[in-house]
Amino acid sequence: MNIRSLFYMTSFVLFTGIAAVQCRDSNEEDAPTEQDGPTVYTAGREDYKAKYWKNSTGVLLGKGSGGSDVMDMVVSGDDVHAVGYEANSAGKYVARYWKNGVATDLTDGSRDAFANGIFISGNDIYVAGQELKPGESTYAAKYWKNGVLMTLSDDSQNSVATGIAVVGSDVYVIGERRMQNWLTPVTCYWKNGQRTDLSDQTTTASDQDIAVSGNNVYMMWSVVYNGSGQLQTRYSKNLSSPVLIQDGTPYAGGMAIAVKDNEVYIAGTGLSSNGQSFVARYWKNGSPVTVGGEGSFGLGIDVSGDNIYVSGYQQIQGGGSAATYWKNGKVQQLSNGAGSGMIRQIKVKEKE
Repeated sequence: MNIRSLFYMTSFVLFTGIAAVQCRDSNEEDAPTEQDGPTVYTAGREDYKAKYWKNSTGVLLGKGSGGSDVMDMVVSGDDVHAVGYEANSAGKYVARYWKNGVATDLTDGSRDAFANGIFISGNDIYVAGQELKPGESTYAAKYWKNGVLMTLSDDSQNSVATGIAVVGSDVYVIGERRMQNWLTPVTCYWKNGQRTDLSDQTTTASDQDIAVSGNNVYMMWSVVYNGSGQLQTRYSKNLSSPVLIQDGTPYAGGMAIAVKDNEVYIAGTGLSSNGQSFVARYWKNGSPVTVGGEGSFGLGIDVSGDNIYVSGYQQIQGGGSAATYWKNGKVQQLSNGAGSGMIRQIKVKEKE
């Protein structure tokens, strides 16, 4: 289950007839090296252990016996900042922050908690996530500034925070919430702790992301909009009227947003041309570009120069998934698919 959406089991499972493909691809290229050009940082998991890669060199983050995962990452100078979670010896999930592989716990491990988004502003590190309420089975959305818990005003009985961004003195947190008497969660955001809904109960919140370009804030969210579990995706600039991606297909499942030169890029998953399988895809200002083959899924995106990088995973025949990214549609796999590998985030640093 995708921890970022605690209320909705992704509709991927509804397409049980999807064909998986082999791990290698004819378009696969050799992993880049720092001497070749830009440095590609990716983060996610392999064999249910949190991990990041610098080009093709992996760094294990999840070092305990429990499962772990990286949900978000920022590269600042030579420092790699990552957030996610790891199960402790008591079986509780701990919200965790790693800097260059060194872990810091954001919660005490007495209740399940997850860190989902990170943003660095000057010397301040902001992390968004959620923690189980004391004595309850519902979550409270939270964020931490330099490890100190900050307040998000909310009357919801269940809420999660999936992304965070800062512009000037304003802190934006995106996520979702649900009242117990609601059948479906709604997408929402908090600005300086005050909540506003982005969707309503006619759809079901699925995934969200947030990005900053200059002084502009971009939010992206996908929702289930019909009984078949299909997704549609919207994005908004500076809280303006949302733009619905309409690419001519019934399924546009956005997961991540990036902006460069006023162009909006959204990575996610769509349907193949025959409508029978999922494929990793990105949308540039709403226009779709397919990067993966059958059984591939897009989770993260970065734009560097004229190059578009999409991260995710590739299903492997016989089970498992390979941690994968695509540069302009050319595939690079960082794990062999024997376990559950995936790349949730990708950041590209140009050679200076």
